[in-house]
Amino acid sequence: MQTIGKLSLFSLLILALTACSNSPQISLPNWIDNPGKHQAVGNCGSHALGKQKQKECAMSRARLELAARQGIEIQSMSVMTEQANNLRSSSQLNQQTVQEINSKIKTRLVDSFLDRGQDILWVLVEEL
Repeated sequence: MQTIGKLSLFSLLILALTACSNSPQISLPNWIDNPGKHQAVGNCGSHALGKQKQKECAMSRARLELAARQGIEIQSMSVMTEQANNLRSSSQLNQQTVQEINSKIKTRLVDSFLDRGQDILWVLVEEL
């Protein structure tokens, strides 16, 4: 009788744990996969220099997408170095962007979405 009780308790515990482990899937906004005709999507993972730099990175990638559609050449290079020893650490980001533009691209931020689980910021920009 005690074995059946222990088995029942163990079964309930397993069911409770599996129910807790099924975390809800975060649904991404529709505009990530289907931006409008004059819109572009950019994303950026977590950034060592904070949320503002993460937003700038995502915006830059979206503008690069719009520029590529128009045949405008934009080259961007980022180098990040990190150093750590026993008592201190430091990070340094050097970014260089070279643009050869025959026309101007003006954009505005339409929407943004932060995937908190993966710390990825998605932005939707629209050409003005």
